[in-house]
Amino acid sequence: MDEYQHPLFFEAKDLTDREKDKLRRYFQKRRDSGGGDCTTVQTVGGNMHKICFKEKEDQERVLQRKFHTITLPSGDRHLTVSRSDAPQTPDQPSTQTFTKANTKGLEKIFKIEVYLLYYLRDNPRANRVLRKQLSSIGCTVELNFDEEEAVVRGDIEKGPGGAFGAAEKWELQVDRVFIGLTETYLCFHVLNPKQQRMLLQDRSSVADDEMKVYRDTGYSVVVGEAEAVRERIANLEKSLPTCKELPIVGETFKLVEGEFSREMRAHHPGVQIQIRHNMIIVEGPDEEVQAGATKLDQLMNKVLVKTVQFPSDLMTFMRSSDAISKYHARFQHSLRHPVSVKVALNLILSSLSSDALDEAEAAVRRELGADTVKLQGAAAVPPDLDRVKDILTRAKNVANCRELRVDVSYIPGASVSAVSAVRLVGYSEDISKLKEVLQDYQMNQVGIQEVLMLPYPELVDRFDKVLGLICLKQTEVSIKTSPLPHPRVLMSGPRCHVQEVQQALIAALSSLTSDILVLDGPGAQRYFQAEGKVSKDLVESSCQVLIAEHHGANSQDVNIRSRGTSSPGVTPLPSITGLASNTVENVAADKTILKITLGSLEDEQVNALVVPMLDKKLTSTVIGQCLLTKAGNTIQAKFDSVAATRTVCPGDVLQVAGPASLGCSKLFFIECLPWDGVRGQSVQALADGLKRCLDLCVQQRLVSVAFPLIGPGIALKFPPREAIGALAENIRQFGLSASSGCLSTIHVVVKPGYPDSEECYHDVYRHLSANMNQGDQVIFRPLTSDLDDITLTAGGGVRLRLVFGDITNETTDAVVNTTDFVHFQDDGVCKDILAVAGPEVTSEVQAATVKRGEVLKTRPGSFPCRALLHVCGQKDAGVTEKLVHRIVQLCNTSGYKSVAIPAICTGSGGLDPGVVAAAILRGVERATSSTPNSCLADIRLVLRKIDVFLEFREKAMQVFPTAAVNRVSVPHVQQTPRRPVAADLSILHSSSANQQSAFLFVGLQDIPDAMAKLKDLYQAQCSSQTFTTEQLEFLSQDDVESLKQVVEAEGLYVQSGPGGSTVSGLKDGVNRVMQMINASLQGGLRAQQRVREEEDLYTRVAWCILGNNGNWERLPKVANRKLENSDISGAIVDAQSYQWNVDLQRTEATRRSTGQKQKLKRLENLPDFTLPLYWDNMAAGESMKVVTLEPSSAEYHAVKEAFKRTAPKAVMKINRLQNVHLRRAYESQKKHISDKNVQGGGAGERLLYHGTTQENCDSIMTTGFNRRFAGQNATLYGLGTYFAVNAVYSAHPTYSKPNASGCQLMFVARVLTGLYTVGQGGMMVPPPRNTQRPHDLYDSVVDNTDDPNMYVVFHDDQAYPDYLITFK
Repeated sequence: MDEYQHPLFFEAKDLTDREKDKLRRYFQKRRDSGGGDCTTVQTVGGNMHKICFKEKEDQERVLQRKFHTITLPSGDRHLTVSRSDAPQTPDQPSTQTFTKANTKGLEKIFKIEVYLLYYLRDNPRANRVLRKQLSSIGCTVELNFDEEEAVVRGDIEKGPGGAFGAAEKWELQVDRVFIGLTETYLCFHVLNPKQQRMLLQDRSSVADDEMKVYRDTGYSVVVGEAEAVRERIANLEKSLPTCKELPIVGETFKLVEGEFSREMRAHHPGVQIQIRHNMIIVEGPDEEVQAGATKLDQLMNKVLVKTVQFPSDLMTFMRSSDAISKYHARFQHSLRHPVSVKVALNLILSSLSSDALDEAEAAVRRELGADTVKLQGAAAVPPDLDRVKDILTRAKNVANCRELRVDVSYIPGASVSAVSAVRLVGYSEDISKLKEVLQDYQMNQVGIQEVLMLPYPELVDRFDKVLGLICLKQTEVSIKTSPLPHPRVLMSGPRCHVQEVQQALIAALSSLTSDILVLDGPGAQRYFQAEGKVSKDLVESSCQVLIAEHHGANSQDVNIRSRGTSSPGVTPLPSITGLASNTVENVAADKTILKITLGSLEDEQVNALVVPMLDKKLTSTVIGQCLLTKAGNTIQAKFDSVAATRTVCPGDVLQVAGPASLGCSKLFFIECLPWDGVRGQSVQALADGLKRCLDLCVQQRLVSVAFPLIGPGIALKFPPREAIGALAENIRQFGLSASSGCLSTIHVVVKPGYPDSEECYHDVYRHLSANMNQGDQVIFRPLTSDLDDITLTAGGGVRLRLVFGDITNETTDAVVNTTDFVHFQDDGVCKDILAVAGPEVTSEVQAATVKRGEVLKTRPGSFPCRALLHVCGQKDAGVTEKLVHRIVQLCNTSGYKSVAIPAICTGSGGLDPGVVAAAILRGVERATSSTPNSCLADIRLVLRKIDVFLEFREKAMQVFPTAAVNRVSVPHVQQTPRRPVAADLSILHSSSANQQSAFLFVGLQDIPDAMAKLKDLYQAQCSSQTFTTEQLEFLSQDDVESLKQVVEAEGLYVQSGPGGSTVSGLKDGVNRVMQMINASLQGGLRAQQRVREEEDLYTRVAWCILGNNGNWERLPKVANRKLENSDISGAIVDAQSYQWNVDLQRTEATRRSTGQKQKLKRLENLPDFTLPLYWDNMAAGESMKVVTLEPSSAEYHAVKEAFKRTAPKAVMKINRLQNVHLRRAYESQKKHISDKNVQGGGAGERLLYHGTTQENCDSIMTTGFNRRFAGQNATLYGLGTYFAVNAVYSAHPTYSKPNASGCQLMFVARVLTGLYTVGQGGMMVPPPRNTQRPHDLYDSVVDNTDDPNMYVVFHDDQAYPDYLITFK
């Protein structure tokens, strides 16, 4: 610190750091020490210390006083300062002395403060005393004012006694004189200007000779006897007003300033107060000053602080606006006690009064606020959202024209462009104004859509005519009609206009009247659609009516009138605000549709719902509780009314009428029993109840019914596979029954969201798929499901498919693997894909470094594709969208035509499926739209979880409105085997009810006149012809079906009579029927011969087509003959009546209506053995064949999915085993057990698992399972062959011993379990079923009859090795 060049020194013992700091502060204060800016106190050595001053003048002022008294924690310290660091002793005077001797005398110089010299000069008495003291020792003194010294001289010869004795003695005596001088007199420096003025104004001080006052620049010096000087200075200080500086915080002091001023005026009026920047100066009498300081401290300590929490956005508004400063200024004056307002993370209020704090808080909360207004309907999305923002922006600008009064922000919605709510922050009155603006827009201007139900579906396509009849004026409202889910009118536009139009439509439509005209033959409708349309239009225009085809003539809600007549009166239209009544539709084909639906039973829209119950209680099961929640007390009252009059036993069905809140007309409650084992009463009760429900549907002519999975819930506790098996078996038996009545649709409802939902779905699908055919007989239409593939068309014509399945079954050119590039062995897509690809690909991926958003392309290894694309979604939807875009681009640049993509980051990534679906679909849309000439033609999104598939399907319907479910359409003609006509000619005959055409007439008047005119027009175009029964004797059933098609297509009416039948209707149709009958007579004999040939060929050769469910289906006899004879010039027709074009070279068929391609195959049966349909053909003499399944085949998928349902292993290969000798013996044993158990469950065929080793594998494939080897692993339940229900059990290394490469083997076996009981160790054969019949044995044994996990058979032909799975 070079600028501090002026040191002073002093002695002090044992100074602490705290005391040094206090000393420094003392020397910094000019009023205390005379000093100024200085350094810290430094120890020079020993007890000597140094302090340095920046200014020379500060050093001099401190030095002038020389003696300083400071109060320290250890007590008062008396310091003597000097320019040098020479130590001083207490017995030395505070002067500098110099001694000089010569031959005649002695001389000693004393450095004395100049003011003391002045005093000795000006005070005669003090001068005389000094000289007298020196004279007594023979000395004289000379005062040198310039050198500030006193020179003492002594003569050796004149000393006392004539001599001094010695120089040292003389010097000691002189020193004593001057020590006494310095102790007697005191020089006191007065630095305070006020004290100086008071000192000089005091006349007593000026006139007193014993005390002198000397003035110098900036200070005065009082010199006199020490006690007198001290007394004078003390009196001076007492008379001087005390001045105290008190540090304050400006804002805080303002809170107490008024109270402090009042207190000081009242109790201490003599005290003056000055306020500076951060200091208050109190000056006056010392006691009053101290009292004022104490009072101020007390008031400051009484200040209360209150923290008030507000929403973060409101706090931001306060900071950005001038609200805080306004409230601060206002609360300083408007309240009884001032309140300070500050803002930090929260609002901070300070005041002396808690009431003032509460009042201030209430004012802020009353005048400032934040509110969230939800946007509804169209207002939440563009373009209405843009108008909302524009309106709010204008209103906000008006409010903020002079100052910031309100702020507006928008809370994002589910999609990128949507907004869920508006956030308003600011002054309450301005928030209210903006809310009014927003609410006014939402109430009157926002676009909405209202629905108005129509009483007839026929009005949907002709509603523009209806509008013309009622003369509805044009408005801004868009009016459209929709037939689904119910006939309705959709009105879209501004809310106020939509509501106005809605009320106008209700009033106008209520004034219309309607009637229905019924004419013989549905051909009337065809006629008025074609050549009769002009005539019908003329009737409409002339009579001012609307004429529409009415398709409800056969339903129960239409009163069918006699032929050629109409009702005498005109009925008004039914209420247009209600739903139209459900109608029973005619089903063209006579086979029932099976459909698996995902959701809740109470949401199904069918004629009947089947519900389980216990102890005749509605809410005894979860399904019953859900029904009560939706339908409320109405269903409870209906249930209790029926239950009170019925006594039910297990398996009985309680019928309850469906309430209006449910989409059904009937509820069938099955009285069930909790699970008591496979052979218990619970299974039989469930089966009886299911059968009764199906029978009731037929008896009551119901069209549709929905079954839940009854049993697996917490009330009944059935094993899922037993519950599913019971339901599937009852549905199969129903399909095989002679007549299914009107029941055309059976829904099986699987509720998603449970841990086992996927497993239940797969089991249901597998069971129902297996029931589609019974041998060569088709018993159901194609199985459909809510998880059927969804086909979409993306940009550039790229086909996008949503597939519910396993991505490891895909065979596209490229397959996408989702991974975090860290955890490769965690269960999920990555582990499965890498297991199939092999270790080389796994190592390549593990060694790769992939940046965020990049795609890693590797070889496929053993995976059946051209390349694997590895990505990491980073658990970020934005990254996922960009990755999909890059995947599509990479496929285009690499020449890949197809790619399979999983649901990235929905598994271990943990992202919401809806968010991922939106991101992936946006990525696909953006990528395909930006690449018009795309090489990529097929994108498959493969989704393995039900909830994920449903989310993707919902998002896809929003992003791609043209999405279509890839299902097989229902055929209009059902092909049946040819048989003699005589037994079924009745199908040509029709009642008047189902051969009538109905027309709906709607208008204001002239309806009877219009009906009469239309009837006359039709009857002029009709004729009749009669044919005899003999003319039909050579017709085949196909010919009769063809006639029936013509009758239906032409709208003809056929009525039987004595010896023949009459066909009536439009002339052209009647003539065509007669021509067909005559032509059929010529080919009768040829047809009989052809039938015999087809029958013979059908027993030797089986042509099959691969069904949509992945199962091979045998083609009918006609198609079988055509294919065998290579007669493929025309289409073949399968068992579902679909027409196919055939390419025999490729063994491939193409469906005419959709272009769908399916594989064909030919099986040549042995004389004594019919090959199973799923086998490949076998060469002559070939008895054993091993077929490796293609990973892309449905058969491979089914086996693999069943395996992986319990065994989390990677499937490497699946072989189908075709052993004629083993299968022939197995089928023989199957027939034997079925015949034996005809009353008790049949053969009980099951697909079970059997682990094996490489050594035993070939033997089992060749000679089958051999119970003589029992005991290799365990014989806990007997000496037989063991089979596991779950693959995970057989996958244990104990049973499936890994080979050198780590691969394991497991058979999927068909096992005839028949009737079974619990096994025991040592059993050679199953025990008898009845002790009275010791030879009637059980067919197998199990570990637990209630829920078997293990089956043991004791006959080698009871099990057939169907598939061999190689896994790792």
